[in-house]
Amino acid sequence: MELEFSEQSKKAIEAAEELAEELGDASVATGHLIFGLAVDEGVCIHHIFKDLNIDPDMFAGYVKSLPREPEIEVGAPHNRHVHTVFERGIEAAQALGSDKVKPEHMAIALMSVKAGSAYETLKEFSIDPAYVQMLILESMGLEAEDAPDWF
Repeated sequence: MELEFSEQSKKAIEAAEELAEELGDASVATGHLIFGLAVDEGVCIHHIFKDLNIDPDMFAGYVKSLPREPEIEVGAPHNRHVHTVFERGIEAAQALGSDKVKPEHMAIALMSVKAGSAYETLKEFSIDPAYVQMLILESMGLEAEDAPDWF
């Protein structure tokens, strides 16, 4: 059974799509998505990044400076790395027993993608994605070992 994305997740995706449009990008990349997830104060990753002295606007600004990520196909709304995040977000929600894909599930999945603009941005800010993933899981009352095992 395919899980639905929560309203909060849909808002994060919309914010990512708006940033991509604002920057003139043909498709949504992981850098847009990390901004969409972090901009909502109701999502734990917003507070995790605040504690690390990262403002969501810093993501938007840095993504602007990166080389554009290729589309899956011309006119596709989300690139291949974002599709990986969506697939892994669904897997994370299922593995953690959720009935919807929440922003936290997408954030956990996003931290597992070792390519793309979000990964490059985290590297630029000297942030370890595995550490952020652990903090997200802890905010959900889980252990680092509870994360799905992706490679």
